[in-house]
Order: sequence, then C-alpha cells, then structure tokens
Amino acid sequence: MASGKGTSTGSYYATTRFSRRSDELQTALGQGPSISAAARGEAVLVPDLSRASARRLWPVFAESALADGLKGVFAFPVGAGAAVLGALTVHRSDPSPLEEDELACGLASAEVALDLMLHGPPRGATVPWANGGDMGSHQVEVHQAAGMVSLQLDVTVDEAYSRLRAHAFRHDMTLADVAQEVVRRRLRFTPDPTTG
Repeated sequence: MASGKGTSTGSYYATTRFSRRSDELQTALGQGPSISAAARGEAVLVPDLSRASARRLWPVFAESALADGLKGVFAFPVGAGAAVLGALTVHRSDPSPLEEDELACGLASAEVALDLMLHGPPRGATVPWANGGDMGSHQVEVHQAAGMVSLQLDVTVDEAYSRLRAHAFRHDMTLADVAQEVVRRRLRFTPDPTTG
C-alpha cells in the first residue's frame, strides 16, 4: 500500500518483495499507477502494462516493471476527494483484467485499509503493520534524508525528494538505499557550481 501524495509518496506496507520493488520504483520515478490513483482519487486499472496507453502514461515505470516481470497493476485510492491518503495496489504477473468480484474486492479492501489507517484495528485483531511489522520504516529514512538534502542544497523538501529520486534512478538504486547512504553520511549532495 502506498501512502501520501506528490513527491513524498512511499510504501507503507508491502506483502511481498515484488510489491515492495514496484512501490520503490514508482516512488523513485515519481510515476506509476499507485501515484496516479492517489493523485486522482480514482481506481487505476492496468491489465496489461505493455499496452501503448500505459507506456505513454508512465514510460519509465512501465518499461522497468515489465522487465521485472510485472504485467498488470490495479491501484485503488484509499480515501476520497481531497482526503486520499494513498493507494492500495494489486499486481499481476500475467496480463489480464480483474473479474467483477476481484474489482469489488479491491474497492472494499481500500475501504478497509482507510478504516484501519484512521481508526486502527479492532480490539484483539492482528494487523501486520499495526504491530510494527513491515510498516515502511525505510520511509522514515527517506523523509529524514529529504530533510538533510534540503539543508545541504538550500532547496525545498519537494525539490530534495526530486534530487533523491533522480540520484536513485541515475545510479540504479532504490530510493530507500539512497536515503540510507545520506542518513549514514556516506552520500552528500552539493549544489551545482554553475547554478548555485
């Protein structure tokens, strides 16, 4: 599940390595179905990423995801209107549309995710990320790194996120890995001498 809007979108919880890779790729590139669903507040259903329409919308994401074996992506907004908190995203390794019952399940799951994010799990219920599981701890480092880069370059935090994403893409790294390098002070961003 991706959370947030705009430049700070990131993975809140991923069930598999594959879904974490897809979320990190979208976050690093600033494009993809999850980001579009969160920004528009409507479901984004892409049964076949190799279609020209998907490649036009998210050229780099589509190419990279296809290379990773991802064929279909279905992103459901978590929230409504101006109160969209993120997107619940389902992936497929074969290019095929969702059946009617699968679509209904995706929409209902996004509503449950919203309720859990706003109110927490019911008393006695076990929710993996509610107990400190894979809750996106790497995102804390991403936010911390963005703050550090903002200070290093004297730019806005949004610009710092853009710089982190660009570095990740240019060096074929995940955004989480770049953030870790910045936070551990092994990577420092310096202003371009020609532009200041």
